[in-house]
Amino acid sequence: MRIRKDPKVRQEELIDAALDLFSSIGYKKTMIVDIVKKAGVAKGTFFYYFPTKEAVLEAICTRWATEMATSYLLKSQQDMAIKKLQIFILQLALPSQVDVIIDRLWNEKEFDLVYTIWQKQVENVFNPLLNDIIQKGNQEGTMHVNCIKETVAFFWSTVECLLDIAYLKESTEILLTKIKIAESILERILGIEEGRLQLSIC
Repeated sequence: MRIRKDPKVRQEELIDAALDLFSSIGYKKTMIVDIVKKAGVAKGTFFYYFPTKEAVLEAICTRWATEMATSYLLKSQQDMAIKKLQIFILQLALPSQVDVIIDRLWNEKEFDLVYTIWQKQVENVFNPLLNDIIQKGNQEGTMHVNCIKETVAFFWSTVECLLDIAYLKESTEILLTKIKIAESILERILGIEEGRLQLSIC
């Protein structure tokens, strides 16, 4: 007798199977037939949940982003805006299995794919959190931002440079120097008093 699983459970099994394969053999080498074989389902089941291989990759990244957002909210719910911002950036920098997939995609020269999926997480998951932090900072008087949307774009330019540190594997001295530069830039664009923002992503 065939066991009927909850659709959400089945979807998670496909995401887990794809995550393992993308991490171990790479995105390009993984075929949909490999994913369904690993998950133990029929090919039609895959297409019931995901129209393409790219869609399951996006689901992997969305799950990571959602888990990161949930963790951030739990850790920062009682904090002031600057502390919330510090926790937010720290959560972004924490190692995850998604990092391995991004590394593989980068090596496979799938630059457009990486950019497209990252932008979706930024717009759908991270920016609402960031907007709330900035609005809270404005209300407290610890931040002074007039054009939130435009400021958020500059925020990501700075933070993405900071997150690249993990891939560059630079010395601790260079890492600390770049963190100090990022702190200064973020203080300026967010209107934070100099020296108030202290980042710890080492």
